[in-house]
Amino acid sequence: MTIIASTLPRPWDAFDAYLFDIDGTLIHCADAVHYFAFCDVLSSVAGRPVNLDGVVAHGNTDIGILRDAFARAGIPESQWRPHLPQLCERMCSFVESCAHEFCIRALPGVESVLRHLREKGAILGLATGNLEIIGKRKLEAARLLDLFHFGGWSDALESRADVFRRAVDRAHAMAGATASILVVGDTPSDVCAARANQMPVLAVASGACSFDQLSAEAPDLCLHSLEELTVCA
Repeated sequence: MTIIASTLPRPWDAFDAYLFDIDGTLIHCADAVHYFAFCDVLSSVAGRPVNLDGVVAHGNTDIGILRDAFARAGIPESQWRPHLPQLCERMCSFVESCAHEFCIRALPGVESVLRHLREKGAILGLATGNLEIIGKRKLEAARLLDLFHFGGWSDALESRADVFRRAVDRAHAMAGATASILVVGDTPSDVCAARANQMPVLAVASGACSFDQLSAEAPDLCLHSLEELTVCA
């Protein structure tokens, strides 16, 4: 398959470092463990059943999802914001206790692409809305965690752009101040966060967003699947 319409400043596998989103980019989750962790925390604060109905989760951060769900449920910030560290800890504990229920797989082409980039000497990092413990457990379940040099998690970070900014700083610290970095994600929010940090971005329609939706955001390269890259490796 031929890759077309790329405006990347160099070949896709010639960057010094890479920042990958997790859900929909690297893995597919067929379980609801993470979802029920949100419901558990939300309900514990509200004192009644609260779920994520009407809340945009794709491309959000875990803290941003909590914020939006509390707002939709009419729970004032004063009731939950001061307890945010404890709420995040509760979410992580819930996921760890239910990790045996995970039904997670690496998406097509992901492992091959990651191994190819490592063989070329690239630094592989994460830029994700997942809290650290939750993100690590997911990647462990997909047998991908050991392929990454560092993680850019959303703990204490509400904005996806801020998550990316911190990950970019970490990538530069490991690969050099002038290192070239490529962001890889599956939502318009990933494209926007990359742009906010002046980073080129590869969008992949392997998650909740269609190829047309992602193309409309004008990423430097848009693919249906990372598997398309394996024919070029």
